[in-house]
Amino acid sequence: MRIGVHVGANSVRAAALVDSDVIEAAEPTVGLDDLGDAVARVLRRVRTRLGEEISSVIVDVSEVLTPDDSADVVAVLIEPRIPVVPRRHGWEQDGLRVDTAQIRGGHTALGDELVPLDEEALLQLAATVPAGAHLILSAAGAPCNPVHERRAAELLRAAAPVASVTESHTFFSDSILVREHTAVVNALLLRQGEQLSGILADAVARVAGDDARVFVSRNDGGCSSLARLSVTPVHSVRSGIAAAVRGAATLAGRSSGRLVLALPDAVLIGEFTEGMLPAVARPPLPAGRAVLASNFAQVVPLTDLLISGSTEAPVAVAAEGCEGALGAFGLEPALITGHALVALGASTAPLSHWHNGIARIVTANDVAKALREGAQIARAALVAAGAAPDDVRVTESRVLATSYDEAQVVRIRVRTVAATPGRHSGRRATMRGAA
Repeated sequence: MRIGVHVGANSVRAAALVDSDVIEAAEPTVGLDDLGDAVARVLRRVRTRLGEEISSVIVDVSEVLTPDDSADVVAVLIEPRIPVVPRRHGWEQDGLRVDTAQIRGGHTALGDELVPLDEEALLQLAATVPAGAHLILSAAGAPCNPVHERRAAELLRAAAPVASVTESHTFFSDSILVREHTAVVNALLLRQGEQLSGILADAVARVAGDDARVFVSRNDGGCSSLARLSVTPVHSVRSGIAAAVRGAATLAGRSSGRLVLALPDAVLIGEFTEGMLPAVARPPLPAGRAVLASNFAQVVPLTDLLISGSTEAPVAVAAEGCEGALGAFGLEPALITGHALVALGASTAPLSHWHNGIARIVTANDVAKALREGAQIARAALVAAGAAPDDVRVTESRVLATSYDEAQVVRIRVRTVAATPGRHSGRRATMRGAA
C-alpha cells in the first residue's frame, strides 16, 4: 500500500487510493516539534482502516520548505577576469543576503581553459570565510568542464570550517546567473531539508518498519528518494502544485488531456500525456522571483485564451467551495471534492529523474550517441533508487539549442519515470508502531 502525505503549515494529511475509494486522515501540527508524531498518527490511522502493511510513503513538504535567511552564504565567482562593474545576481531579486568573492579561472563553452584557477587566492579566501557558512562555487564554462569548481570545492572543504560547499554546475542551466542562484537557494534550504528528512524517515519507520520506502515529491510531478531532500531540497520547493493537479486527475480518472483545477487561491490548468505532466526547465515563478534551475510541471493559471478555440473542453475539478471560480471561464465542475488533493497526488506520483548535459555534436551519429548515453544514465539513476529495470521508461529525449555561440554545443535532456517501488526487501513489516 502506498500512502501520500501532505505536510502543511498547520496540519498533516495522509491519503491512499484503494480501487475508487480514498482513505484519509488528518492531524494538526505546531511547527516541526510534533511533526514526527503527527505523521506517525495519520499513517497508523490509514493503515488500520485499510488493514494492509505500508509499502511506501510519498511526502510533499513544499508548504513548509523555507530558506534559512540567517545563514552566511559566500558565492565564489570563478571567472577569467574580475569585472569593473559587478554583475547582477538572482539572489538580489529574491532579497537574499549573499557575500561574493572573485577568483580568476574558468573555461570556454567548449570546455577549454581560459585562465588557470587561482588556487592561492582560494586559500586566502578560506581564511576569511565565517565558520558554518555555505559556499557556492560558480565557474564560467562549468557545464562543459567543471574541473575548476571541483578543484575549488576540494581546496575549500579542506581549508575552511564550512557547513556546505555547492558546485553550481550540478544545477543545470545555460545561464550562469540561474545556476548560481539555484545553488544559493538550495544551500539555504539544506538545514530544513535535513531536519525534515530525519523526522519523516523516523516517523515512517515507527509505523511501517525499516523496510518501507520513503520518497519526497518533486517540482515536476514525480518523486525521488527522501534522501535527496537533504541534498537537493530546491527540487521540492513548489511540488505541491503538481501534486494537487495530479490528485484531481486521479479522482477524475484523467490520464490524458487537459484538466482544470479550482483552488481557494487560484484556478490552474495542466495537460497530461500518458499520466504525466510536461515539465519546463525555466518556468514562470511568482512575480518578482528569480528563475530556478529545476524542472517544474507545466501547470499555469487558467486564462480564457488557454481554453478558447479548443474542440474538446477540459475536465474541470473544484475543491469544495471553489466551484464558483469556474463560472468565469464558462466551465462546470465534473467533480467537486473535499479530499486532500496534494496527499492523494503524492500517493500516485512515479519515480522521476532528469539527465541534463552538454554535448559537442558534429554528425547525426553524435546526436544518437549523446541521447543513448543520456538515457542510460537516467535509467541507471532510477534503478539505483529501487525501480525495477523493466519498469523504467523514457518519456522525454531531446536535443536542445544552448545560449552559447558555439554551433556544435547542444543540450541533452532526457527524462525517465518508473512505478514507485515498494518495500526494500519484500519482507513483511515489523509493525513497530502498531500500539
